[in-house]
Amino acid sequence: MRTSLIASPRHTLARLLWVWRWWLFLIGCLSAIPLAIYQTDLGMDRSLAAMFSPTDPTLNQYQHLQRTFGGNLVVMLVYDDAELMTPEGVARNRAWTNSAESIDGVRGVLSVSKLVQAFAYIRPQFSFLAGSLPSGSEAPPPPSKMLAKDDPVANSFRDLFAGYTHGQDEKTAAIVAMLQPGQTESAIAELRRLADQIPSQRAPVLIGEPVLLDDAFDMIQADGNRLALGTIGLLSLVMLLTLRDYRVVLLATMAIVWATLCTRASIVALGMEMSLVSTILIAIIAVIVVAAVMHIGVRSRDNSNGSGESPVNESIVRVTAFLAIPILWTCLTDAAGFASLLNSEVRPVQQFGTMTAVAALAIVAALVWFTAALMSLPSGKRTPLEPTHSNGAPSLSERFLVHLVSVSLRHSKLLSIVSIIALIVSITMVTQLRTETSFLSNFRETSNIVQAYARVEQQLGGAGVWDVVLPAPETISPDYVSRVQSLETKLRELEVVDSSTGEIHRLTKVLSLADADGVAAQSPLLSIVTPEVRLAGMRTAIPTFADALLTFDPPKEGETRELRIMLRSEESLPGEVKRELIDQVSQLAQKFDERALVTGYSVLMSQLVSSLLRDQWKALAIALALVGILIGIATGSLRYSLVALLTNTLPVMLVLAVMGLAGGGLDLGSAMIGAVSIGLSIDGSIHFLAGYQRGRSAGVDVVVAATEAATDVAAPILLATLALVIGFGILMTSPFIPTATFGMLIAATLAASALINLTLLPAAIVAVDGLTNSH
Repeated sequence: MRTSLIASPRHTLARLLWVWRWWLFLIGCLSAIPLAIYQTDLGMDRSLAAMFSPTDPTLNQYQHLQRTFGGNLVVMLVYDDAELMTPEGVARNRAWTNSAESIDGVRGVLSVSKLVQAFAYIRPQFSFLAGSLPSGSEAPPPPSKMLAKDDPVANSFRDLFAGYTHGQDEKTAAIVAMLQPGQTESAIAELRRLADQIPSQRAPVLIGEPVLLDDAFDMIQADGNRLALGTIGLLSLVMLLTLRDYRVVLLATMAIVWATLCTRASIVALGMEMSLVSTILIAIIAVIVVAAVMHIGVRSRDNSNGSGESPVNESIVRVTAFLAIPILWTCLTDAAGFASLLNSEVRPVQQFGTMTAVAALAIVAALVWFTAALMSLPSGKRTPLEPTHSNGAPSLSERFLVHLVSVSLRHSKLLSIVSIIALIVSITMVTQLRTETSFLSNFRETSNIVQAYARVEQQLGGAGVWDVVLPAPETISPDYVSRVQSLETKLRELEVVDSSTGEIHRLTKVLSLADADGVAAQSPLLSIVTPEVRLAGMRTAIPTFADALLTFDPPKEGETRELRIMLRSEESLPGEVKRELIDQVSQLAQKFDERALVTGYSVLMSQLVSSLLRDQWKALAIALALVGILIGIATGSLRYSLVALLTNTLPVMLVLAVMGLAGGGLDLGSAMIGAVSIGLSIDGSIHFLAGYQRGRSAGVDVVVAATEAATDVAAPILLATLALVIGFGILMTSPFIPTATFGMLIAATLAASALINLTLLPAAIVAVDGLTNSH
């Protein structure tokens, strides 16, 4: 009686979908037009600030640095010049410096030629030749005193900026450009073009965290486009070859397109933009759609020989009634799993959670619009890859699946115990995995950007740029300058030991206007004036650089002047070493003044990766809770819900544990794997539980019900897994390592989930029901 009451509304709904199929199809097609138009306004925010919550203290400190000192996104254009410290080398440097300074979005530039101008303030140059020259002729400028090798002040001044504007060997030049926030993308593009114009034995390179981020976005966008085209193309091919039914391919394609348009339009309506992690949106939609459509395709094939006055009619109605509720619950649990990402403190992850949750619900609407109409088209002659024999005997694959499930069920208690132990062990191993927070490690060692950084760090020192911001008095006094210089000495003496290699790491450069003032004070003429006067003169000589290191204008009421110490460290530092170095710098700065800040692009990037990895465990816990509640509601059983959570948590933990044993670590690519994999792998569990409960409601024995349910869903689960593993396998060739890692982990997790849903899940359900019945 209960079964008929449940089935009747489903059958009625399925028949309504059949009757209105072409109207629904028309609604779906027509609604896609305004959605397609509206979603064209969707943009992509490439700024680093867009990756953090507006209330994040790390972001707030960074924005304070921006407001106080203006453009502070630093990039370095590095080229070789064996005659850099000659008048000719300085002239060439001046020409490239002027070109860089004229680019929109470049707020200021520091280079060797700029240092020549600044040193002229310390050691003024005079020429007495002008009056003796013929009328109309000009005297060549005298060589800068900064280039003199026998001048101790000049030597100190050059040493001060060694590692910033030039290498220690004085054969490597760096044009340090400070970019205006909001114009970094166009400025970087123009600086790249400028680099291509500079003649040099080795091609000039452009480096800096903004360049890293820009390259990452370019690679991820390319990966997203490749994944979208490759996934849809390969999945269509796999479905066509396995099901031999063009209707299924057409249904999957139209559902993916409509759900994508609907999701992108929703993103615009919600005032969001695409970001670093949302480029895989289409792939996620394709995964959910293909998993659902595979069930429809296999079930339609099995019902294609139905009898009756309208066999196609009855077949579609039966399939729709049979699958409607499991597919609905699958999409709802997918949405719940993705929605768990809303808890993240990283804004792109929050937005990705919103996007994918909306996408899961949009897929339900897409299937309503198109399924009945497209599946009612003539199917043509289809030959299954391995049909059931004419005498009704099961095929070889079916016999193998029955045998596999039967073996699992015979050892149900042992499998359940082993799985619990495996889960505990794998979780313990995963929590011990090292985390990689160096953003440079996201690129392959053979990539141009990594090779450029290696070259720069060899010739100039560390390429990671960050800052210490100190409160300053209204008038810069000798005592304050002395205290800052003392702090800088301590910063230069900091040492952090890499526990894995024993290697010692330090800051490669520490620089502030206090250092410049110390050099200027060596000049007899300037030694008699105050630091405030000397710094004001320095501002006249190199205004942009000076303004980027000290606030000269009178502070507003309630504010103080601030001085900035620019730090450099190796960009390729291991994550743990970089965090320890940041912590030690923060401790020294706080001892100087509790209001001191340690911030900058490198600090922000390190914090971003750490936040992503920290948030994934909270997201996984929330995903498990939400999915567990929904499965409990769908099945009406708490124990079934707990078993489903066990079998869907185990695959991702096993995959991460194996990755750790292979020497891998957690990075951007694995930051969302927990919540995403739970959302994607739950499909098979829901369809199995639906079939199992139908069998139990019909009075079938526990073991028989589990065997029939597992073998019934085996074909669509295995076919969908095959298609999806191939689709995500495309990402493993990506030049951006997190994308390759994500593709590998998702593919491995889906494969493991398919196996576990066909073996461990039936065994665990039988074990649980056996214990319940024994009591």
